[in-house]
Amino acid sequence: MGDLPTQPSTSSNPDFPGIEQALKAAMAHQSRGQYAQAEQLYRQVLAVEPAQPMALHLLGVLAHMAGQSEMALELIRRAIHNAPDYVAAHNNLGNVLRDLDELESAASAYRHAIELKSDYAEAIGNLGLVQWGLGDAAGAEENYRRALALKPDLIDTLNNLGSLLCQSDRPEEAVIYFEKALKLHPASSGVLCNLAAAFRQQGQFEAGISALRRAISQQPELAAAHCSLGQLLQRTGSLVEAEQSYRSALAFESENSTYCASLANVLELQGKLAEALMHYEKAFALSPEDREVAGSIGSLLLALGKAEEGLLKEQQGFGVVIFDIEKGVRFG
Repeated sequence: MGDLPTQPSTSSNPDFPGIEQALKAAMAHQSRGQYAQAEQLYRQVLAVEPAQPMALHLLGVLAHMAGQSEMALELIRRAIHNAPDYVAAHNNLGNVLRDLDELESAASAYRHAIELKSDYAEAIGNLGLVQWGLGDAAGAEENYRRALALKPDLIDTLNNLGSLLCQSDRPEEAVIYFEKALKLHPASSGVLCNLAAAFRQQGQFEAGISALRRAISQQPELAAAHCSLGQLLQRTGSLVEAEQSYRSALAFESENSTYCASLANVLELQGKLAEALMHYEKAFALSPEDREVAGSIGSLLLALGKAEEGLLKEQQGFGVVIFDIEKGVRFG
């Protein structure tokens, strides 16, 4: 929510002749991340002029950033009530509603902003995002492209369009938009991870590994990137490196069942069965509905000579298991 507009225009107030200067100073603080100073100035303005729309709107933006979304809605709606044509406030109202998963209401707010300003690229891109969330991929793609035609340097929209194309099995085209985003912001770990996913979809594992290593160099604590790197390394047969990547992911998110199961799998492939079993069991404790993990535990127990326990767990994972003393294990 970085929308810090200079509209609507402010009017002079004899009780606070410096209101315009105070708002400009507050916006400057906010753009620099000096949120406490910005909040103080907005509140000073509102103490003198309670209906001042810009102060209400931008104080609402700060409230949302602080996790106080209900207060943010109240403040931004008051700003819109006092200045119905305040397009940036409509857009940020949509942003708050979207984060609260009120997608239909968010779409309505974005559409209102676009009705007021037909070339408002940010609001058009945001409308595309909620359309995607509502299952309207065609509408989302249309609005992403419309927003980028108006403003080609919208990094979030470039990334969102790339993600949509990936999920629509068009990874070659997705790469184009991720790379455009990276030209604008080379250090974006999120875009690099998405680029890696597009490369993986095309079977370009080495390119994906390179993108993930770049993402991790920018954000070493990004557990998901470590796990994705492990998966690609595993696909290329680099099991020892994959193991290390999964361990790195777990170092940052130790209670993630997917990371536990991934580490268990690569340990199993290396013949480290006892340790693999330990991590599978932890994964299952974290996600007891995971039938695949249950089946893997069963297979490992059987491999370790624990037939009865293994058969029960395989049954839990894969269905009815029949043990015949002459024919061995089969599935019914």
